[in-house]
Amino acid sequence: MSVVQASPRVRMGVLDGLRGIAIVLVLLSHTWVVAPKPGNPVLSLLFTSGDFAVSVFFVLGGFLATTAMLQQQERQGLIRPGVTFLRRWVRLSSQVYPLVVTVLVLTAIDSNMAAYRLNNTRESAWRIVTYTWNSYVRRHPLEARPDLGHLWYVCTDLWVVGLVVVLVYLLGRRRWALLTALVVAVAVVMVYRQHVYATEGEFVALIRVETRADGLLWGAMAAVALPWLRRFAPLAPRLGIAAALALVPLMALVRAGQERHYFGLAGWLLNLTLAMFTVSVAMAPPHRFVRVALASRLLVSLGRYSLVLYVWHFPIFWYVSRNTPDWSWQARTAVGYAATVVIAVLAQALIERPVQRWLGSEFWHPFDRGLLPGTMHHLRTRYRARRPGTVRDGADPAALRGGEPAPR
Repeated sequence: MSVVQASPRVRMGVLDGLRGIAIVLVLLSHTWVVAPKPGNPVLSLLFTSGDFAVSVFFVLGGFLATTAMLQQQERQGLIRPGVTFLRRWVRLSSQVYPLVVTVLVLTAIDSNMAAYRLNNTRESAWRIVTYTWNSYVRRHPLEARPDLGHLWYVCTDLWVVGLVVVLVYLLGRRRWALLTALVVAVAVVMVYRQHVYATEGEFVALIRVETRADGLLWGAMAAVALPWLRRFAPLAPRLGIAAALALVPLMALVRAGQERHYFGLAGWLLNLTLAMFTVSVAMAPPHRFVRVALASRLLVSLGRYSLVLYVWHFPIFWYVSRNTPDWSWQARTAVGYAATVVIAVLAQALIERPVQRWLGSEFWHPFDRGLLPGTMHHLRTRYRARRPGTVRDGADPAALRGGEPAPR
């Protein structure tokens, strides 16, 4: 059963547009760092929908990551779990590690950062680069750096995608078994997160990897179920419209302050609706209404910048707030957003795009045989290139000896 999806350009445009909306909601939900929360009900909804936006990222991310794994399995017969996990780690760490270094440098040289002396900056940095940040924040909330709290997201992403990698590796050739395992995993996580919310409280439920794994698993489940759902492809455009419209009241229902809904029935409905929308877009070209609403150039661009915007915006907001205590909130907000845009553009150009090109380069081809064989191949290649008299690929032996080029 093929998992290759129709209209990839249109599909990615719509999904990027949805991610663009999600990153705007994340930015607005963290604007409280530099500005007071608005009293207007409509604006208040937009400024308190961060959990909704994160669910969007997780479902789409789980779907796209699992689809890529299944496509690789169809082409090569299997996936290499170590290589797949490494690539995900590189993708996330290429933004997270520069941010951590920047924070450490600023903390060391900027006297205004002394406000964080009660926080354990060194341990916070270590926990982030080892992707154990969630457990540290949960156990030591007063010692963890508050300006890095949002990075629970990348830690959850890495470990849950790692779990999906293992499941696809073990069960990918038996698609029904893989789907069954994901259905069970989704049910367990959804019930468990509601239990944690009821017994340990909102903060713990919002920070644990196990309780925030739901969206990624729903996305993975949708990707695995897609071949069986293709029989409903003629209904996909209308399903997409219905799901897109349903997201609006669901956003209002799961906003900040309504966590009992987010960890209850509304959370189930939100994940299901996002999975339905993603599947509908994958099965058939979206309805014109959906394309117009989501695939504008601005939203698509924001979606493509969503990772860099997410990683960098929160510490920038905190830094601006710490360094401008006498400014008006309007000025702080303008500077915070302007700095976020500038740094995001630089990070996209200098880090994100080069890393994406590298991840798609021939460097990774030897790793199709596995992590260890690929590593040994590159080590042998580098060793041979450094040996005296070694002919490098593409060099003419006669030219290296100073003679005439070999006849062609």
